[in-house]
Amino acid sequence: MTVDENVWGREVIAKALQYVNHEWYATDKNVLHGLDEDGRFVDTPDVTWNGEEFDCGWWKPNQVNRGIPYSWGNASTIAEFSQGILEGKFAGNVPEDKKRLGSQRCVGVDCSGLLTVCWELPRKIATRDIPDVATKLDSLDEIRQGDVFAKPGSHVMLFKEFADKDKTVATIIDATRSIGRVSQRNVVVEELFAEGYVIYRRK
Repeated sequence: MTVDENVWGREVIAKALQYVNHEWYATDKNVLHGLDEDGRFVDTPDVTWNGEEFDCGWWKPNQVNRGIPYSWGNASTIAEFSQGILEGKFAGNVPEDKKRLGSQRCVGVDCSGLLTVCWELPRKIATRDIPDVATKLDSLDEIRQGDVFAKPGSHVMLFKEFADKDKTVATIIDATRSIGRVSQRNVVVEELFAEGYVIYRRK
């Protein structure tokens, strides 16, 4: 590992943590459960959300909230999110049906949107595109900050650090529909590999 690579990884995680910790003030204008002006269906993960599959409603209008909401198909920077909220755009989008198209009337990030921003990719990618922009690592011993656990076509999470000395539990940062926001959490590495996750590093 070179000094520059180590710095890059820390910068990636620092950006991701901004999404975990960002504070913002919501209003009723930022809520939508229904069709936007373009005919796209939107469900914001606010406290009024009652999804059948995901119980992920969390942010509250008319108060300060913490964390950037999950938003299907979006890759908002922090500045774009803040401006969008002020303009009355919808705070996040957590569709039950992944076949639904995303809405440009929403702000927030999905899992690959968070990766797009933190890796500073030139365009918004989908998880299926990760093998095009990253190199697969063959060993857990190679992983370092800023790399990802990814299941192309499904989900991606940024690696922050190991939570134990035996490297069985990893601390990751990701955006999920089930939680409804960008969060930091711990995952069991063996379970990730069993589910088909692979380690990637940006090319």
